[in-house]
Amino acid sequence: MTDLGRYLPENTTEIVSGGARGVDTSAREYALSHGIKLTEFLPEYTRFGRSAPLKRNITIIEYADIVLAFWDGKSRGTKFVIDNCRRLGVEVRIYIMN
Repeated sequence: MTDLGRYLPENTTEIVSGGARGVDTSAREYALSHGIKLTEFLPEYTRFGRSAPLKRNITIIEYADIVLAFWDGKSRGTKFVIDNCRRLGVEVRIYIMN
């Protein structure tokens, strides 16, 4: 994703990333190239095993003010994030991507 800036709320002061490939990589690159604070939460596989990415996603949701979800309509991980944002009362902006 090369145009991440058009999705960010005005006056964004921090970008949070899960360190995965794809949108997380774009978010990291955007933050670094635009002088925006970057916070990355990586999965802790040694601590949580296979559930590490889901635990990491909950940490991100609890930390964030707003979550931007770029979803292809299929990804279970992104759907998990959307559902848990709603459950926890965190604003989520969903963008359907092809």
